[in-house]
Amino acid sequence: MRIFLPIQIKPTGGTSTFAALFKEQLEQMGHSVTFTFTKEYDILFVLVSCHPKYILHAKLHNRKIVQRLDGAYYKSTVAGKAYLLYNFPAKMILKYFATHIIYQSKYSKYSCDTFLGKPPHENWSIIYNGVDTDLFCPTGDIQEFRTISNQQIFITASRFRRRDQIIPLIQSLEIYAQKYTANFRFEIIGDFSKEVADVPMRYSHVPHLNFRGAVSRSKLPFFLRSADAFLFTHQNPPCPNNVLEALASGLPICGVADGSMMELTVPGATSELIPANDDGFTTFRKLDINRFADNLNTIMKDLPRYKNAARWAAVERFQAKRMIEEYLYAINSF
Repeated sequence: MRIFLPIQIKPTGGTSTFAALFKEQLEQMGHSVTFTFTKEYDILFVLVSCHPKYILHAKLHNRKIVQRLDGAYYKSTVAGKAYLLYNFPAKMILKYFATHIIYQSKYSKYSCDTFLGKPPHENWSIIYNGVDTDLFCPTGDIQEFRTISNQQIFITASRFRRRDQIIPLIQSLEIYAQKYTANFRFEIIGDFSKEVADVPMRYSHVPHLNFRGAVSRSKLPFFLRSADAFLFTHQNPPCPNNVLEALASGLPICGVADGSMMELTVPGATSELIPANDDGFTTFRKLDINRFADNLNTIMKDLPRYKNAARWAAVERFQAKRMIEEYLYAINSF
């Protein structure tokens, strides 16, 4: 099977992470995946949207068009009031061109049904993202973060572009330090841009915060397996790779019960999640940061159990091989 996936791979970011893993796993099975255009392909694999010339080429030459959807734009996303315009390319592919649609999660389908419309046929599937559980695992080389005995290590990793991704975490840890212990470090992995570009400088004086900058995919496992828990407050995440990578590394998730988080994690076992008070489609939520701090303390009081459950869940549900097998089954079923 020859797959054309038009994308420019970047060093970080969930879409590039998926594309790189998708190519690696499929090629191990004897298929070919190319990111650059060639006339010799069987399937055009579209990550949400792509240049119209590729869609038209596939349509004219009767090639399969598989559209992978993580979600849609709405008012509280970066699109703002222009969300209808932002959604237009993906909506057209969904409605008129895609021969099969793959949603990343049940939440992804819900948001796409709401803002893009329901698929015009029954050729759709829900397939969760996968993770390389050999690369992301609790054992192996580490990046030592502890500077004091018994110091707790919390971590998050992302491309930070919005306040909801980082500010609630910083505020929650201020409360955690006051109520429980100040003997911890919060390792923040990733670059900062747009409305949060000044955050590393603005909070550089806070002793328990450590802004590490962007880290390559090959080094990220060393950082994750060195921590105790992964903190995450992104609003309405469709199926975040960083959460799956954290679980595979044996890290419980302290987060919010929105987006796909209730599908990916199990509160009381692999996570503790504060409630989301609405769908978050029109405004950014106000989070209960006191309860977030309490949940983090709950995890830390029973850390070995949470860590074991996190690793087990990743191996049982989110292995990359399983994801690829589900993609191949879906693609070959129509």
